[in-house]
Amino acid sequence: MGKSFRLIIAVVVTCVVAAGGLAVTYLATKDRIAEQVRLAEENSLKTVLPDAAEFVDAGSGVLEAAQTAADDVDCSAVYRAVSADGSLVGWGLRVAGRGYGGPIELVLGLDSTGKVTGVTILTMSETPGLGTKVQSEEWFLEQFKQLPEGFDSADMKELDTISGSTKSSRGVRNGVEAGGRIYTDVLSDLAGGE
Repeated sequence: MGKSFRLIIAVVVTCVVAAGGLAVTYLATKDRIAEQVRLAEENSLKTVLPDAAEFVDAGSGVLEAAQTAADDVDCSAVYRAVSADGSLVGWGLRVAGRGYGGPIELVLGLDSTGKVTGVTILTMSETPGLGTKVQSEEWFLEQFKQLPEGFDSADMKELDTISGSTKSSRGVRNGVEAGGRIYTDVLSDLAGGE
């Protein structure tokens, strides 16, 4: 019985030391990680809306309405993209559609008429070499720029998917389609600014 007790104590001490080490590492790196995430999102916004000088949070009321419009797609941020003179250039959205390996977090740019100006992928956990083709195959993300103003699910069906990564393709398409609903249901009425 004494030998079992010592073994249990050794395992408990090892777990406590490991948990303490993880906690210290988290505290030491959390601010740097948060800054890297912020910079990645900022760079993605600049990529999808290159004419914007600034991105202003649209507010919690707009975000709540956007999440409702997005339905089963997560919408975690809505930004007003404004020019140097303060006029509306468009909208930046951070949405996440469900892929094969989990959420595919996108930054979607829409101009002031609701036309897609660009799509970038922030994070995903898709299968390397298959699901990751939604990011590595440039034509896939570029095709969303061909959608008309006020696009809907019928327009989305005209777009191609990537063979072998159907669920990943569908996750991106669902995210972009949610952006169209967000524009139609929420943002089109805010063209004058919030």
